[in-house]
Amino acid sequence: MATGLFYVVLLCLSTGLWADPHPQAKEEPAPPEEEDECCERCPPGWTQLGDRCYIFHFSPKEWTDAEVACIAIGGNLASVHNKEQLTFIQEMIKRSTGSYVQTWLGGYDAVKEGVWLWSDGSACSFKFWATQEPNNTAGAENCMAMGKSGSGNDLKCGSKNAYICGKRL
Repeated sequence: MATGLFYVVLLCLSTGLWADPHPQAKEEPAPPEEEDECCERCPPGWTQLGDRCYIFHFSPKEWTDAEVACIAIGGNLASVHNKEQLTFIQEMIKRSTGSYVQTWLGGYDAVKEGVWLWSDGSACSFKFWATQEPNNTAGAENCMAMGKSGSGNDLKCGSKNAYICGKRL
């Protein structure tokens, strides 16, 4: 089931068919008028860093199934845009599991080999690949995971891993 679903999800993501029906929600929120006003918070179970919320799931899933699970709870597989987010996600995984476990992130290059995209539609410009990665072993590694070293690794999308969802407030 996941194989066919994988291509449907990728097609929808790459063509914009799975676009946010409220694109204005992705704009930066206006700063509060007074510092005393309450800030928006993440839902219970999620952990906040700045304007993003994250939740780690240890139950292994294929990349597409993990993305669908994240969408079902209002997010996508997590995207990483800077060192602060990378460190935060690494520490969240380590805190949840006691070590670094291979964990799906939202990156994929199945549309065009070597052109990495984030499933949430954001730009994929921050690079944190492990040495000699991405390597597209056997021409079949199109999905991004955080490897056991805490660095990026491309893997076969059908392998099952823990995953981390992310969403903007």
